[in-house]
Amino acid sequence: MASRHARIQVPADPELEAAVARGRRLVGASAPASQVVRALALRGADALDQDEAARRRATDFLVSVAEGTSGLDLEGLRTVRARAWR
Repeated sequence: MASRHARIQVPADPELEAAVARGRRLVGASAPASQVVRALALRGADALDQDEAARRRATDFLVSVAEGTSGLDLEGLRTVRARAWR
């Protein structure tokens, strides 16, 4: 089908072929590879955004631990083993 959007050429290496096969199970067995690759790219972009947000939350949490503002009882964590076996 003709499109006014630019095309992107992607080599169909073994990893991409495996991803397309996995995606085809979800998109539809008869779906053209281009449709599957598009669906994978859009979902992959969402996953990358979610990964970045998770990294930011983890970094913020680690900073709060280092600054002592996380609310964690660090002393309690340090002595948990000794207290557990009393």
